[in-house]
Amino acid sequence: MQLLKEYSFGDITVKQIVLTAKISRPTFYRNYSSKKEVLDDAITDIMLDYKEKFNQKNITDLHGLLVYCFQYFGNNHDYISIMVGAHLTGYLSDKLTRQFAEGIQDNIRTWRQWRTPLQKQIGIHFAFYGFLNVIIYWIATGCKESPEAMAEQTIEIIKNLV
Repeated sequence: MQLLKEYSFGDITVKQIVLTAKISRPTFYRNYSSKKEVLDDAITDIMLDYKEKFNQKNITDLHGLLVYCFQYFGNNHDYISIMVGAHLTGYLSDKLTRQFAEGIQDNIRTWRQWRTPLQKQIGIHFAFYGFLNVIIYWIATGCKESPEAMAEQTIEIIKNLV
């Protein structure tokens, strides 16, 4: 992530990664086959940490979920800010959405009203892509509003969609 502050992802070399991480090239290739895998690992680490902390909560409604999301990503905004600055928003969105979709498969909350597999897939992608873009906007504008205020405003917007 440190290199993404200075270089575009396409310009970063494996040599720069091993020098920055202070590891040998063989160590790098023992763990990764490409620099893209390093980026994937960073995103996976974010999601694993998010899920671990989420599972420790007793969130029973959309408001609680949104507050938690804004709190988590507000506290961990550095990675997302760096990726947005490196023009990796699309890649980040795709990767996080896939991981979110996999994680939600067996975790249907009672407040979700998805009745068919197609509704579930549309719901996951519509909700997550949209919400992720709200988080990215919030982070890009300096997280000025509180997580609670962002959750409340997001719910109002959702209500006004229908």
